[in-house]
Amino acid sequence: MKRRTLLALMGATSAGWLASPSYAARSSYPSAAVRMVVPYSAGGGIDAVARMLALGMGEELHQPVVVDNRAGAGGMLGAEVVAKAQPDGYTILLAGNPELNITPQLQAKTSYSAVNDFAPVVLVSQSPNILVANPSLGAKSLREALDAAKKKGAISIGTPGNGSPQHIAVEVLRMQTGMDIMHVPYKGAGPATVAALGGEVTFALVGAPPVLPHINSGKLVAFAVTQPKRSPLVPSVPTLGEALGMMQNDDFVTWYGLLVPAKTPPEIVDVLSKAAFSVLNRSDSRSRLAVLGTDLVAMPAGPFAERMRRETQVYGEIIKRFGIKAT
Repeated sequence: MKRRTLLALMGATSAGWLASPSYAARSSYPSAAVRMVVPYSAGGGIDAVARMLALGMGEELHQPVVVDNRAGAGGMLGAEVVAKAQPDGYTILLAGNPELNITPQLQAKTSYSAVNDFAPVVLVSQSPNILVANPSLGAKSLREALDAAKKKGAISIGTPGNGSPQHIAVEVLRMQTGMDIMHVPYKGAGPATVAALGGEVTFALVGAPPVLPHINSGKLVAFAVTQPKRSPLVPSVPTLGEALGMMQNDDFVTWYGLLVPAKTPPEIVDVLSKAAFSVLNRSDSRSRLAVLGTDLVAMPAGPFAERMRRETQVYGEIIKRFGIKAT
């Protein structure tokens, strides 16, 4: 082959590589604002986490990361928006396990699969679900509290609603204890917390944000968390395994993760991952998340994807076994 021909071929190959989508993604992304969809209204716990992360990632990416609240259908509306978006890195999702692992399995038809239609970037944080009760029970341990409630005639546990992670935990607790436990669904964690404060239910099982102030003030007593290890947010509160000797390996928490549409180029996922980890590794991130009622996790994409697959299967089996339905 003549030298001129060889050089021409090399030049064409190089030009093709430079023009390839993967190279373009590495060299120019992001060149405009990134939209972070949050599938709930502004002002809630996940929204606060999203805004903290978006601000920091915008600084790292040198482009604005704008939070877009898309509430509706139990979080599924916002998740669907991202599942159907162009996989170019300019539409990303900060969502929790209810709308990814649970709510779709409660529907006869759903427009997306958490496992197939999203590429995980990082699992940001998780909030413990805390079993609390009014101090009027006069109990110092969960066993004492359950016995006291039984003597009063009934054990009732309020949760944020049918099909919530907390509801699923209540069903497993009822099965393993063999106790007659009445599940009382409310429209959100706030109303369930108010019900426990007022003695409308014996217990409430809700995420940390709404109950932490009442635990700290002594208006509610925390008896257990529904996860294998204690939460740094409430280190003095035992796990259900410690309190009752059961559900030791069950992990019923509410987590928040960053995801992109499936088929997003790996180079773009890597850029987003590095930006997110740069924010989460900042010295004040753990304390800032703790104020929001959530524990820093910072789990990379690989383990996060595996956790999603595993939990989707576990929740699906429980939903089917107990015939859990959304309201």
